[in-house]
Amino acid sequence: MKPQDTIDFHLRWGWTKLSKLYSAEAERRGIPFSFVFILLHTEKKGTPSTKLGPKMGMESTSLSRSLRGLETLGWIERRPDLVDKRMVRVHLTLDGIAARREARDLVVTVNQRLRDLLGGESVDRLLNELKRLNEVLEQPDVLISPQPPIPDIRS
Repeated sequence: MKPQDTIDFHLRWGWTKLSKLYSAEAERRGIPFSFVFILLHTEKKGTPSTKLGPKMGMESTSLSRSLRGLETLGWIERRPDLVDKRMVRVHLTLDGIAARREARDLVVTVNQRLRDLLGGESVDRLLNELKRLNEVLEQPDVLISPQPPIPDIRS
């Protein structure tokens, strides 16, 4: 099978191009791209820092580094949860809210332009198929059946 005949090739290829586009435009707007999705996934009432990584598919070390960067810019604050003091919530500051508006505008603009170029029906079909793909990928055993153990040939 050729790489261009695989699903993962096109997903990675498309995401790489889209990521570069987002990155260039986010930088032009003064927002480091790595911060865009954190800004977009932070809720008004604050979001537990432990929930941000899984929401975005980001490892905890990358997330910690990004959160420190956002704090340095003054775009977020980490505050203890009012009910569970062990939990830390990430809150946007006023500057963070402004940056979030820019980030949201960027994502909405790109998605609307893609919808215009590809056609609404095509985008709807693509989104439905990607949702189905993600549902299948939630069950790796369905994709890859367990392999029998390799026999020990030393005997």
